Amino acid sequence: MASQQIDFLLVGGGLASAQAAETLRQEGATGSVLILSAEPALPYHRPFLSKSYLLGKADEARILIHPEQFYRDQKIEVALEAQAVAVDTAGQWVTVSTGLRIHYGKLLIATGTSPRTLAVPGASLGGIHTLRTRADSDAIRRAAAKAKRAVIVGGGFLGMETAISLRALGLDVAVIETESRILKHLESAMLSDFIRRHAEQDKGLSVVTDESVVAFHGRGKVREVEIASGGKIPCDLVVVCIGVEPATQFLEGSGLLLEDGFVAVDERLQASAPNVFAAGDVAGFLDPIFARRRHVEHWDNAIKQGQLAARNMLGRRVRYDQVSYFFCEVGDLGFNLLGDPAGTHESIAQGSLDARSFSLFYLDEDIARAVFTLGRPADEIRAAEGLIRFRTNLRKEKHLLKDPAFRLHSLPMQNVLILQGGGALGAFECGVVKALEEYRIFPDIVAGISIGAFNGAIIASHPEHAAEALESFWSDIKVVSHQAPTEQIRRSITAAQIMLFGVEKFFRPRWMPSFDAAWEPPWNWTGLYDTSPMRRLLAQYVDFPALRHSPVRLLVGAVNVLNAKFETFDSYVDDFTPEHILASGSLPPGFSWTFVDGKPYWDGGIVSNSPLDLVIDRCGPDGKRVYIVDLFSGDKKLPTNIAEVLARRDEIVYTERVRSDLHTRELTDAYRGLIASLLQEVEPALRDRIQRFPRYIQLMGNGVQSQITRFVRTQPPDEPASRDYDFSDVAIQNNQAQGYALAKATLASSSSTGGPPPSTRS
Repeated sequence: MASQQIDFLLVGGGLASAQAAETLRQEGATGSVLILSAEPALPYHRPFLSKSYLLGKADEARILIHPEQFYRDQKIEVALEAQAVAVDTAGQWVTVSTGLRIHYGKLLIATGTSPRTLAVPGASLGGIHTLRTRADSDAIRRAAAKAKRAVIVGGGFLGMETAISLRALGLDVAVIETESRILKHLESAMLSDFIRRHAEQDKGLSVVTDESVVAFHGRGKVREVEIASGGKIPCDLVVVCIGVEPATQFLEGSGLLLEDGFVAVDERLQASAPNVFAAGDVAGFLDPIFARRRHVEHWDNAIKQGQLAARNMLGRRVRYDQVSYFFCEVGDLGFNLLGDPAGTHESIAQGSLDARSFSLFYLDEDIARAVFTLGRPADEIRAAEGLIRFRTNLRKEKHLLKDPAFRLHSLPMQNVLILQGGGALGAFECGVVKALEEYRIFPDIVAGISIGAFNGAIIASHPEHAAEALESFWSDIKVVSHQAPTEQIRRSITAAQIMLFGVEKFFRPRWMPSFDAAWEPPWNWTGLYDTSPMRRLLAQYVDFPALRHSPVRLLVGAVNVLNAKFETFDSYVDDFTPEHILASGSLPPGFSWTFVDGKPYWDGGIVSNSPLDLVIDRCGPDGKRVYIVDLFSGDKKLPTNIAEVLARRDEIVYTERVRSDLHTRELTDAYRGLIASLLQEVEPALRDRIQRFPRYIQLMGNGVQSQITRFVRTQPPDEPASRDYDFSDVAIQNNQAQGYALAKATLASSSSTGGPPPSTRS
């Protein structure tokens, strides 16, 4: 049997595989990429099959995800009519229907689903179809050209879209649904009834509910459908749309864990075997937003999971915490359903269905779990997405949702705290946190680099009571100053002492013998100081196992020494240890790299010292009140000596990233404005349809604009170059006091806080 070696093997020729292949190349993957497709055509968009493609208004070129040239340019191989028939996860082999055996480095299972069929008499008659592939749509269109009457079995999203298309082709169409209403997944009788009236009265469909098909009749070809009540519906064409089953039969004996046939994956889309991932319709994943396992059969989910699976195949360790979108068009009635309404106990309507401007909010214990939207602007839908994703409690505001004039943008935001690296200057951040807590401002997310990671870990481990723990931490690492005639001499003596002898509970010089570490000759050193004391101190102040469930999400940045890539450690994804924090603070040449999961990391400040981008990447750009502690000044006089030159170099490196992040936001807004202007030149009906697409909403919707408050540390004119390693008691106390005073003054004048803290209001 012929064999082949492939670095990234993507099994399945659909959207998730195509998106994963594209993302692998975008993220810098240089290995071989192969898509195995059971179909004879390149990957294409399936939503067209029940609508414009079925109507003959979209040709093959339009429905392709990428043209053939794209795969050649990106060096992505696509094997058509090649189906995986067996998987050996122990040996990392996949057997293909062509007889080929492929040894993979990483495997993505994205085989999607297969349509369910009806096991009733006459089910094998001609003229009975299911709709999953382009060939299925071609066959239905050919049959429709010779038919007069059609029956759609199933009143879900696909069934209703197909029914409308066949009606547009001139057929009389009946829809049979076993439930008491169509579109049961909307979990709303009001919505189902409204769409049913539209389908029957405006589009001419016949909808029969509370009925099931018990038999098909005809001689060689279906002529009528018999239902449970005894009635018979004449037809020339039947399309069965009663759900799907995961296409995982080929995984029998693979050892992979399956749940109801779906590939069981964790929140990173990692399957139960090493180097195996799953994405799209076939994946049963742990959804952290709903804290339960789900599987979602929709193209928007396939895009997002394909992208994320590819990144995690490259070792990014990103969790899937996206809000699912369902988009459906029943004729000219296009709507979106965000989240999952199942199990919710309260719904609040806003606007008018008849006016085609309507939202329905689904709540469970006052938390938004899903939103139905019809004819609403992209910004509002993005804001609604944020409510679901961030589990916003609406107890105090939910009565306002009924008012069409109420703007979701005014609802509570997530608080985000951005903590830079800066060594001993981290005491300034301690003072800022104390002021924030006095204003009852507590972070939902804290992102830290270097010493900011240390402070952040303590904050996440002590939600709403971090200031006291931080003050104790900084008290533990301070160095007692010596008496000196002048302040400059005191600083010089203290700096020399710290450089020679280290900080007892924080780091110690390698040239000093230690009872708990073996001596190494200087030519083997990869750092000047040993960080073992840091590890012990962190364990004292941070409950690492509890970080996974803390209400404060911790994001920490570090640089992989081997590949120079900036990586994010996420407390909601990674099982944090002291090493994760030490890695972010391992600044060479003072400190050696720190190993995390066998990989060496240096201080994240080498690449980005103000990790706003960590938050945007992991938690989205919208709906946040961001507090940035800026330890390094952007403006300063010209250096006069080599020590000041080195210090100024670090300041420039450490301040530039925030500016870059904000510029990116400005550029994004400019592109949104351009697209909005171009759409004004498009025919109104088409423009309205485009604006309902999930990708349009996600890319064009601003959601809730984030607010940024900066606490910019002012550097005294005589500040020495030793400022970032001046752990003296005097320096720490001054930094804490300055951070506290500045934050208090900033917050007192900020409109976002509404004035003084509760404790000081008259």
